[in-house]
Amino acid sequence: MDRWNLPLRQPVSSSKKPISGKERSLILAILLITLVARLYYVYTSPQLQLSHDEIGYHEMTLQFLDKGFLGYYSDKPSAFVTPGYPIFLAVLYFVAQAVNIDPLTMVRTTQAIISVGSVFLVYIIARKSGGIPAGLLAAILSAVYLPAFMANNRILTEVLYVFLLLGYIYAVINAFEKNRLRWHALSGVMMGLAVLVRPSVAPFIVVPYIFIWFCQRRSWVSERNHRLIAGFLLALISFSLIMTPWWIRNLMVFDKFIVFATQSGNPLLRGTDPYDPYDKIGPSIIENIPESDMTRVAVERIKQGFKNEPVLWLKWFTAGKLSYMWSKPWGYFSGWPVAMHFWAFIILGWPATFINIFDSKMRWPALLIIFTTVLHLAFIPITRYMYPLTPLMAIMTAALIVKIAGKILDTDYLSS
Repeated sequence: MDRWNLPLRQPVSSSKKPISGKERSLILAILLITLVARLYYVYTSPQLQLSHDEIGYHEMTLQFLDKGFLGYYSDKPSAFVTPGYPIFLAVLYFVAQAVNIDPLTMVRTTQAIISVGSVFLVYIIARKSGGIPAGLLAAILSAVYLPAFMANNRILTEVLYVFLLLGYIYAVINAFEKNRLRWHALSGVMMGLAVLVRPSVAPFIVVPYIFIWFCQRRSWVSERNHRLIAGFLLALISFSLIMTPWWIRNLMVFDKFIVFATQSGNPLLRGTDPYDPYDKIGPSIIENIPESDMTRVAVERIKQGFKNEPVLWLKWFTAGKLSYMWSKPWGYFSGWPVAMHFWAFIILGWPATFINIFDSKMRWPALLIIFTTVLHLAFIPITRYMYPLTPLMAIMTAALIVKIAGKILDTDYLSS
């Protein structure tokens, strides 16, 4: 029986088998080819000019190294963004200066290497459910996805965030599969690190425990629920330990408790302009509105919008924003990258996501995809926000393809 006594549990795959020499050679070949291809892209493609958030992160990092404080588009300390990515940049800029290398080239090279680590995490996560074929297929899908090449060249949070998010998913899968408290603690650490890079995922830390609690349908005094509560508390404690330096800094600098960052008002307000979030039709919706008032103005606009034009606003906050977020990949691509995104991550990926909720190993990445997508419906719909979910979509698609192939062939070979 499933350790957590959950319904609709999938048969145990061969993911617990040690990696054979042949499998090791295959995945190493995939990773090596991916590394060479992504480094080649970094050093041969035209370097994109820094813009918007990239300029903010770049100047913030230089300011931190020169003056010792974090201020995003500000000449004084701020908490507009969480500090994970600027500190990551600061370390790389410092090393680049020490060895006389262009700091942006150092960042892009490092991000290319980190992105290969993400491909490996995709492989080991997918292998847990669908065995070797699913792991290799997911790794290949993730490796050839062209926006992942482009992401390495951007001075943005995506590459580092994806790696940490996949690390969290791997830890939380093991936490419930192996029923070991150390994995719960590690999941809290990985979530904390991910949140320091991009905070929107933070509420998900409670989702697996709430899901398990209701699925068990047991008395709260049971031994399993005690174990669940202990795991949850340990995850929260380890998460809090990672976040504590940031919380203390904010208390000391601003004399108030800032949990994550203060930037949410801007994307929330921009998301309240139906079918014109990028100001292509009308004037800018954020113009002349102070940052401190943006959340309040956004909430008022949402209330009035649903009151005065409920059909329009309902369409915008559902199908409208979903089409903006998922209909195409992040970046200016055409041809096969768009086709791959559409067929692998939408036509196959979304059905696979809902189906994999019933797989005890795949339900956490599946729920994370749904949770994050629904959460971002409140904000400006940007393909960049959905990009971190594409490696998880590769896992969903690969797991489903292998399961279907196994059913058609009536064999367990594909799960081994």
